[in-house]
Amino acid sequence: MKDKEYFWNVDLRIVLRQWWQDVSAFVLALVLFLAMSLPVVIPTLILWYLFSIDFKVAPPAP
Repeated sequence: MKDKEYFWNVDLRIVLRQWWQDVSAFVLALVLFLAMSLPVVIPTLILWYLFSIDFKVAPPAP
């Protein structure tokens, strides 16, 4: 007869390795998302800075 399996019979090395793989996949996805958003984030930060210093483009002189 097979012994009943209990929660505390889990191999913690396997659980921790799987947890680490999940965390590393999440971090990789986060880094890739941030890298792909740079073409939008950088111009936004530049425009935000120019707006904060009240930058105005003067019309051309006649």
